Amino acid sequence: MLNMHLEDQAGDVLKKFRYGRKLSLRVVAEAAEISTDLLRSLEAGESAPKKQELIRLGVVLGFDGEAMASLHLSEAPPPGVTLSSRIRPLNMSYGGYAVRCALVRHPEDPRRALLVDTGGGEGLEAKLAPEGVTLEAILLTHGHEDHGGGVGRFQGEGRIPCLLSREDHSLLEGERSTEGLWQDPTEGCRALEKKGWKIRVIRAPGHTRGSVAYLMEESVFVGDTLFCGSAGRARTPEDFPEQLESIRHIFSSLPDNTVIVPGHGPLSTAGHERETNPFVRTRTPSLSGS
Repeated sequence: MLNMHLEDQAGDVLKKFRYGRKLSLRVVAEAAEISTDLLRSLEAGESAPKKQELIRLGVVLGFDGEAMASLHLSEAPPPGVTLSSRIRPLNMSYGGYAVRCALVRHPEDPRRALLVDTGGGEGLEAKLAPEGVTLEAILLTHGHEDHGGGVGRFQGEGRIPCLLSREDHSLLEGERSTEGLWQDPTEGCRALEKKGWKIRVIRAPGHTRGSVAYLMEESVFVGDTLFCGSAGRARTPEDFPEQLESIRHIFSSLPDNTVIVPGHGPLSTAGHERETNPFVRTRTPSLSGS
């Protein structure tokens, strides 16, 4: 039994941890006392792991397998969340793959708004048109095309600034036609604060070098840094420890009722992820790669 409500299944989590720890199928399987064929089947999603198998794999790979099992081996959906009335998630499709961006209205003037990510941009104008808002900035969590693609079409007409870490500029090279409109997230949010916005930028390298999260309206927009019950894959295995540190940093000061708004999959809360997400509930692995 696998939880089909999630963006990542149990096998995806196992594969991402093994990739990040730089361990082979054989080494992990032997240490967890399962066959290599079974581990390959689990990672491929062809078989559902048993709770005890997840616990043993967690010891080897460095996560709380029992907590992971409580979510990934359950049919129950993630808990419902209550978003601020000023936040409207926008569900997009990028190459047939579901991705989320969000419109956030100004706390004092609902006609002013920010856009967090673009969802690839295809069809976004049609979704925004009925909202009747003026965009004051576009906040990108990172530079992958499914999150920042199409941003240039918004900048070109309205001179709207786009916030993106310099480390990720090369990922959206084709979109960066107007250099002056691109701002560092921290500097850009300082400018927005002078216009009445309340935003905290949290640097979160790992999935990409320039990944960030944005905290506003008691919600944190995390892009691919975290999913409900999982996380985006680290850019390289060498980036995996930094990704885990970024996740620890994000959760270090969030109240449990903070809404987690990822770029893919269901919304969640900080409290729920603290209890069930193996990328939050990490441990020292019993094995480590070279």
